[in-house]
Amino acid sequence: MLKLRIDPIPASREAGGWAWQNSRLECGSSWVAPLDHPAVNAVVLTDRDTGQSLIHVRERDARRAGEGRRAVVELSTAAFRARRAELLAWPLDFVAIDLALDGSLSISAGERGTAPLYLTAHDGVLHGSWTTADLVKRLPRVEFHPAETARLLSLWFRYSHHTCFTGLYRLTERATAHYDGHEPIRFEQPDSALHSKARTLADDADVLGAYGSILDAVFDRHLYDPDTTSAHVSGGVDSAITGTHLALRHPDRITASAMLLPGEMGEQQRIRRAEMIDAGRFRTDITTPALPPLHPGGRRALGGYVYPYEEPYHEATAHLADQLAAHGIRTVVSGIGGDEMVALTPEEAPHQPVGPGHAMTEWLGPVAREALLDVDRDTCPPAVVNEMTLLAMASAAPLMLDAGIWPVHPFADPDMIRFGEWLPRSWRSRKNLHRRRLTALGLSELVVEPPLPENFTDVMNTAIRTTLPAQVRRLLADGSALIDAKLIDPDTLAQALARIEHRQIRATDDRLADVVAADLAYRAAHN
Repeated sequence: MLKLRIDPIPASREAGGWAWQNSRLECGSSWVAPLDHPAVNAVVLTDRDTGQSLIHVRERDARRAGEGRRAVVELSTAAFRARRAELLAWPLDFVAIDLALDGSLSISAGERGTAPLYLTAHDGVLHGSWTTADLVKRLPRVEFHPAETARLLSLWFRYSHHTCFTGLYRLTERATAHYDGHEPIRFEQPDSALHSKARTLADDADVLGAYGSILDAVFDRHLYDPDTTSAHVSGGVDSAITGTHLALRHPDRITASAMLLPGEMGEQQRIRRAEMIDAGRFRTDITTPALPPLHPGGRRALGGYVYPYEEPYHEATAHLADQLAAHGIRTVVSGIGGDEMVALTPEEAPHQPVGPGHAMTEWLGPVAREALLDVDRDTCPPAVVNEMTLLAMASAAPLMLDAGIWPVHPFADPDMIRFGEWLPRSWRSRKNLHRRRLTALGLSELVVEPPLPENFTDVMNTAIRTTLPAQVRRLLADGSALIDAKLIDPDTLAQALARIEHRQIRATDDRLADVVAADLAYRAAHN
């Protein structure tokens, strides 16, 4: 939710301290620029006795909407400490920057992970942004981080402060990054978050009533204008819940949006979405075709930089974000986290989670395979929000924020997560909670239990047949840093390409898109 450049030692001694200059805070050559959005606020506190400062950038709490924005406040030591403690317990997403007189600084994140901050240090200066595109040029050398890249290329995702590139970091939930202008950035991890177990329902328990009340309470926390808000209604059960609930709170004011699938799945999606939009009383609908990865008109195909962990369907998502921004949309509500909110525990699940028993990608090189032998090494402790939800939010945020849009993910709210954890297995299995909610709204069986799965399989298969083979041939012909780092085995990759060109496509061939995305990101970072 912010970008920054801080030279910590001069900033700690600059006369006059921090002050607002237009839309950003400045102190000498250092600056902090919050996202220019009505839902994002920033305040600077200074201890008049010690000189310590705190910059706090946060999502505004609608229950405290009257609180002043862009404040610069000087306080006594006691008042500074009390206010600082209050801000570090902020209930929504935030980033807090502590600056000490000795030239050291620390940056802490809240538990939400809505729009994570990425960090790198170069020549004694700390740089940060919500998008890695701003930071890769600051790296002395762009090199793949072996373990994190191996996780990406094999789909063994783990939540970590590392990124695909060495020296470029993500500030993870509840973590603190320390920097003094001399030593490398150091990370302090939080304690493991505590989670609840399923409970026994009372005989008169009104689960759906409680569900609706919690959804209302979640939306009540967020500051948004219904007339400039869109709910992403893809056709999936998760977004159907958040979208219809929001639209029914504000009849004829919320805009629906989605990427539309091709073929039979797409026909079913259109019918189901039309019913949802009618039942929810949406104002209008903004859609875009679900373009395959590496579509010729997309940023990656045109040589632009896209972080490999960003939206895999970046081309379509970017087009939709541009359309929303052009229509004046400033807030987007998603269904991200709906799976995890009602997920079965490992003890309840009928099969192992992703990781154990996971099919190994055939073209991985020896360095990647070795890294995956200890796939959980140097990862973050259990978080308040499920790690897959955190990764999904991190994937979605850069495009939204670049378009001036703030994302809201109701299923990632800690109260919603706790509610899901308390529910008996019968309510969580097969997303019965969500499905019963849709049934109670009067939606048809086609919406609640669609006969065809609606996913991006056909879109990805189009890419595997069209855009990806040429990129793989180019990678093999020109060479790649992935091959040099022994993360990819060129011989096995060439065999897979030959098989694909003979239309012998396997379920795991969609991972080719990640190989190409990582290679293109590396190349673009050097241009």
